[in-house]
Amino acid sequence: MAGGYDVQALHPDLFEGVDPGLRQQIASNFASDAQEGYDATRRDVELMVLLSTDQISTEQFKVLAQAEIGLPAADDES
Repeated sequence: MAGGYDVQALHPDLFEGVDPGLRQQIASNFASDAQEGYDATRRDVELMVLLSTDQISTEQFKVLAQAEIGLPAADDES
């Protein structure tokens, strides 16, 4: 991966059972982010794997990702 940032090597357990092609797609996205100066957290990678393997919906991904950075859920805003 670019710049030595390989989420598969950093978090191999998150990729267990994931199709090799899908693994590469996920890892490539994070490598591109790393080139821009953003290093993903383990939770970032976990959420993307869950979304990419249809273990969570897009809506669940959004809610969990927003909670991860401290944003209120859309229905929490007043």
